[in-house]
Amino acid sequence: MNKKDNQLTANQDYQRTLVAKIFNMQPRVSLESETAERMQVEIKTETNSKVNDQTDAQAITQTNTSNNIQTDTQTGLNIYTNNFIENGIRALSITFPTVEGLIGEDSFRVLSRQFLRYEAKASFDWAEYGITLPTFIESQEALETYPFLSEVAELDWSIHCVQREADKKFQPATFAALESGDTNALRFIAAPGLQIRNFWFPVVDLYRLIHDPYLQSEEGMVARKALLKNSTELINNAINMTTPRSLILWRAEYKAQFEYVPDAEADVIHKINAQSSVDAVIDTIGSHNIDLVEWLTKAISNKLIFAVA
Repeated sequence: MNKKDNQLTANQDYQRTLVAKIFNMQPRVSLESETAERMQVEIKTETNSKVNDQTDAQAITQTNTSNNIQTDTQTGLNIYTNNFIENGIRALSITFPTVEGLIGEDSFRVLSRQFLRYEAKASFDWAEYGITLPTFIESQEALETYPFLSEVAELDWSIHCVQREADKKFQPATFAALESGDTNALRFIAAPGLQIRNFWFPVVDLYRLIHDPYLQSEEGMVARKALLKNSTELINNAINMTTPRSLILWRAEYKAQFEYVPDAEADVIHKINAQSSVDAVIDTIGSHNIDLVEWLTKAISNKLIFAVA
């Protein structure tokens, strides 16, 4: 604007002010001032709107980010939980293969899921998990039709533990000391994992039904049916038994072995595990009228005992 125009505008403002005072009115600003004011208001409003929009956008972003973090966290937890459960089921199926074979894969998965919620995993190694499964099975009403299943689980666990025993070196030459040494100062070195378990049900027969390759073949069908019939009879008669049967387990070389033994031989194993002297073991053998030479020959041949020390 030039100087003349500025004077004109000032005069117009003065006249409007004068008229406003006469009629007690608020003066209007000039068009230029009004436009400037309006622009300031619009700018301020737009700025506030942008700030509000930006704040809202930030709030929405933060909410979405929070929701995404929660979703990602939940997804991660779900993946971890599913992996944990699947690893647990797989580990239990390796440790308790006979139990799985008897009740089927689907039922075993259900049982494993329930057990994983019941028993916390206390060790990093899955191979150390499952010791209380036999007791857990006993408490399951759904498995009452399988009264033998908890003992089968106990056998599976025992075999599993024997397999994990530390190696020992079989030393047949040391048995010569029995002829020339002081038997009261000597003792038998037991095979890795040598132990005794008592069972009411025919767990060995049930184990064979699941794991014996011949019984799974067409050629072994007749033998399988006969063993199944005999096992069923033994299961039904278990309630009338006065004492359980003794089963010894041990590891010869790299494979677990197990077999039923009379109570007399079980007493001998107890003496060996107690690290009693050879004299004490021989006395126990004699008290049960067991043939010493026959027993010792079999024990060495089957690697039930690994050395004399």
